[in-house]
Amino acid sequence: MIIKAQAHFFLKIHFFSCVLPVVFALQSNIIEAQPTPNYIESEVRDYHLPDLFLVPNQKKVLSNIYWESFAQAHQFELLEKFVYGRRLPATAVSVLGGEERCNTECDGVPAIRIQATLRLGPNPNSPTTNVLLFVPQAAKKVPVFLKLNFLGNQAEVTDKDIEITQNWIISKEGNNHATEATRGTQIRRFPVSSMLGRGYGLATAHCGDFFPDHKDGRATSILSSLGRPTGENIPDDEPGAIGTWAWGLSRILDWLITLPEVDPKRVIVLGHSRLGKAALWAGACDKRFAMVISNDSGCGGAALSRRNFGESIEVITKRFPHWFCPTFAFFANREDELPCDQHSLLAMTAPRPLYIASAAGDRWADPKGEFLAAVAATPAWNLYNFQGLESDRMPPVNLSIGQMIGYHLRDGGHDLLQFDWEQFANFADRNLKKETHSQPKKHRPEKSKNEDVLADFHPDQRILPTHPPENAVILLGKNIKPKFMSMDGEPIDWSEKDGVLTATQSKQHRNHIVSTELFHDADIHVEFMTSPIAHGNSGLYIHGHFELQIYDSFGVKNFTQQDEGSLYRFMKPLTNASRPTGEWQVYDIRFIAPNRNNSDGFRSPGTLKAWLNGQLVQDGVAFTEPRSPYIPYKHGVTPYLRKTEQTLHETGRGPLFLQDHGSPTKFRNIWIKRLPEEQSL
Repeated sequence: MIIKAQAHFFLKIHFFSCVLPVVFALQSNIIEAQPTPNYIESEVRDYHLPDLFLVPNQKKVLSNIYWESFAQAHQFELLEKFVYGRRLPATAVSVLGGEERCNTECDGVPAIRIQATLRLGPNPNSPTTNVLLFVPQAAKKVPVFLKLNFLGNQAEVTDKDIEITQNWIISKEGNNHATEATRGTQIRRFPVSSMLGRGYGLATAHCGDFFPDHKDGRATSILSSLGRPTGENIPDDEPGAIGTWAWGLSRILDWLITLPEVDPKRVIVLGHSRLGKAALWAGACDKRFAMVISNDSGCGGAALSRRNFGESIEVITKRFPHWFCPTFAFFANREDELPCDQHSLLAMTAPRPLYIASAAGDRWADPKGEFLAAVAATPAWNLYNFQGLESDRMPPVNLSIGQMIGYHLRDGGHDLLQFDWEQFANFADRNLKKETHSQPKKHRPEKSKNEDVLADFHPDQRILPTHPPENAVILLGKNIKPKFMSMDGEPIDWSEKDGVLTATQSKQHRNHIVSTELFHDADIHVEFMTSPIAHGNSGLYIHGHFELQIYDSFGVKNFTQQDEGSLYRFMKPLTNASRPTGEWQVYDIRFIAPNRNNSDGFRSPGTLKAWLNGQLVQDGVAFTEPRSPYIPYKHGVTPYLRKTEQTLHETGRGPLFLQDHGSPTKFRNIWIKRLPEEQSL
C-alpha cells in the first residue's frame, strides 16, 4: 500500500505486491538525546504499507478463508517477531478464598460488586491478581467491559473497602506506592453507574499485578512463573510489558466467562494509552474477546509506525525499553524496513468489532495515524462482506463514524472520558447485542467454528489422578480391563498393575497398543510417567496420524518438535511444561479431526488444543495428512491396522495409540469424552 502524505485528509491508496526481506542485528549504541517530534503534516514522508494479504509461497486470494488460513497467521507471526514478542502460553487460573459478592447501588442503579483474587498458575506460590467487577442486577447474563488500570483498583472507585494495591504504581512524583490519597482519583476512567445503567458490567485489575511499568519490572513480573527469562540478555522476540499485560487480560477472561452473571460471548477488552496497546494485542492473541477498543494508544498501538508524526519508535523504545520485544528498537528511524505495521495489528480483530478512539489535543499519539491504520485495515472486514470505516476522510471532532470499525476524534487531550465511554457503548449496542459480528452459522468458515470449540477448553490439572467427567469412556483405570489391543488385533503384552500400564519395549519400536474405542472429535485425558531409559521417548498417536510427543524434556531451554508438548513434525510446544522422569504428568487434549470429502480430499483441516501439566502447549495448530514417516499405518503395519485405517478414511473415526519407542513409559487414568460432531462438521 502506498500512501501519499497530504495536508488535507484525503488519501491516495494503492497496494504494492512485495515486501523485501529484512536481515539485521540489534543496535549496540543508542544516542540518549531525544529527537524533536514532527507535528507538521506537510513534513510527513511518503511511505509504503505492507500488503495485508501477501504471504510467502502462497497465491494471493482475497477471501475470508484465505485470510484465516494463511494471511492472518502470517501477519500475526510478523507482529510477534518484530513488535510484541511471542505470545505467552495460558496457564491454570483459580480463585483464592472464593469470590466476594455484595449487593450495592451505584447512583441509584442496583448492582452486584464482585471481588476475586485470581491465582495465575497451578502452584501455591503462583502470582496473583485482584479483579474488581461490577454487574447490573439482572435476570440475564450481561456483556462486560474489561480493562487494566494504572494505579490499582482503589483508584477506579470511591468504595472504602477496596484494598489498596501493594504493587508498584506509575507516579509522576516518583512515589510508586499507592496510598489512601489515590482512592477514586481515576473514577472518570471507570464510569460504573452510567455503564450499569446501559446494561453493561465493568471489570478491572492493576497492570502492575502482571508487569510493573518500569524498565526493571521484568524481574518482579509474572514472567518468571512462566519460565521466561528475566535477566538482561533476553531473546530478540521475548515479550515485554505489553505482551504480559495482554496475557493478563486473557487470564482474567478465563475467570469472567465462568461467572453466572457474565455473557461469555460478549466480553469487550478496552485499554487507554499504553494499556490500549495491550488491549489491541490481547484482542489479536485471544479471539474470545468479542470486541476490541483502543483509546489514544498511539505509537506501537493503533498509530502507523511509518508516519513520522508525534511519538516514534526511536523515542518509545528509549523511554520504555521494557514494553516491546527487543527487536522493535532496531527499526528506530528505519520504519520502512519494518515487515509489518499497525494496520496489521488492527486487522487481527477482523471480523469482530473494533473501535479506535483519538483525541484532537493528543498530537503525541498521532490521531491521523490511528485513523489511517483503521482505513488500511478495513479490507480485512470487507472479506466478510462487512463495512469497516465507510470513509477515508477524518471525521469532524466529536463525531463517531464507522460500522464494524468505529472511530472518533474527541475534543481535548490524552484521557479516557465519559464521551469516549458513551461512543463505545453505542458501538457495542449496534454490533454485539445484534451479534452482527458473526456470520450466519451455515456460512461460517470451518476454522472459525473450530476456534469456538477450542476456546472454552481449560481443564483443571492441579490434582492427579483426575476423576473422569460424566459420559467419559474410560480406556485405562483401576479395576477396569484396559481397552487396548496390540498392533495385530491380539491382547496386549504390556505389563499392567493396579491400573498402570508399562510399555513393553521392542527392538524395532513397533509394539504400540491401539484403543478399541474409535472417535471423531474428543477430549482426551492421559496421565503418564517418563523413564530415563531412551530419553523417555513415547507418544500419543491420535487416530494413528498425529503424535503428541512424550519425552524427557525437563529443563530443556531450546525446545523443538522433538520435545514433550510438541505435535511431532507440525509444531513445537508453546512452552516447556515437562516434569522430571519418575513424576506423574498429564495431557488434556481437545481434538477436532480433519473432515474429508468424497474425492479423498479435505473439506476442512483438523486442529487441537493441548494442556500439559497446567500449561498450554498447543493452541489451534491445523493439520490434514500426517507428516511423520513413523506412523503405525506405515511402520509395522498389519492387516488389523489396514482395516483400522480404512475405517478412519470412511468414517473419520479412529483410535488412540500409545507408542513404544524403546522406553518403559508408564500410563494410567486414560479416558476420552466424545464431542458432538456437529460442533466441527
